[in-house]
Amino acid sequence: MPPPAGGTNTSVLVLDRFAPEYERHLRHEFPALRVHIAATVRDIRVPLDTVDVLVAFGVAINDELISGASNLKWIQSLATGVDHFLKAPGLRAETLLTSARGIHGAPMRETVVFLMLGVTRDVRRLVDDQHARTWDRGDPWPLLAGKTALVLGSGVSGSAIGKLLQALGMTTIVASRTPRPVEGFDRSVPLAELAAAAPEADFVIDVLPGGPEHAGVVSRAVFEAMKPSAVFINVGRGETIDEPALIDALREGRIIGAGLDVVARTPLAMDSPLWDMPNVLLSPHIGAYFREYEAHMMPILIGNMHLFLAGRAGEMRNLVPH
Repeated sequence: MPPPAGGTNTSVLVLDRFAPEYERHLRHEFPALRVHIAATVRDIRVPLDTVDVLVAFGVAINDELISGASNLKWIQSLATGVDHFLKAPGLRAETLLTSARGIHGAPMRETVVFLMLGVTRDVRRLVDDQHARTWDRGDPWPLLAGKTALVLGSGVSGSAIGKLLQALGMTTIVASRTPRPVEGFDRSVPLAELAAAAPEADFVIDVLPGGPEHAGVVSRAVFEAMKPSAVFINVGRGETIDEPALIDALREGRIIGAGLDVVARTPLAMDSPLWDMPNVLLSPHIGAYFREYEAHMMPILIGNMHLFLAGRAGEMRNLVPH
């Protein structure tokens, strides 16, 4: 059944730490909507079976929420990745699912370069020296210019990363399931041949989404194929790599370092050796956690809400088949 015109009696649940910002814009644009907000699942006060629309990050939900929302007609993911929603057994085939694809190019490219420079310029040592009031120039640091980056993933973020790295004077290669010309890259290779391409790269940069098709793609064979001076960067999903193999490669000096915004399981276990490795720079999955997020997300949400309420679901932006 299509939603009532203008949103009358349409119930929207926004589940996010910054839900009041989304609520403010939704109420202004659609006065007839019934908007409910909650920072976490524990804070939800509206009966789940009355919710028509859910706006949330996948990491914030559980299957109890999805199963309980038995009349849920549309989920607007606040992230590009929708794997958490797709993994929920309670997700019904008739529930529309849309993503935030398209807004993460800028933050992800900046995060990648931050991690690249953080590792190559040994920012951990610089911070330690500053705390110790030590003025030590250390060893010369390597330029990014003239180096080669192998980026895993040819989507919006991958292309944005490639274009920025080209602007810095790097040679860029993209690995994807279907090799094709991609803006921002000098050439492309099949993802299935990743281990063969890895020896050429000074930086291997993982931007892959989650899902069974990408689980463990960055395997032990890939880490063993990388050159000893190479750096591994992951801003995609932790499940896409063989984490024990990465730890072995770092511990044994088979690669020079890693910059990780994501790990296999979050939060990172207290006993993980990654915490103490001097050649590892960690950030707690904040690659897309930028101050202007809501402003970038709002056009997608508002535009899709207009289409949803008008009964034009087929025209909604970033529809994800499932």
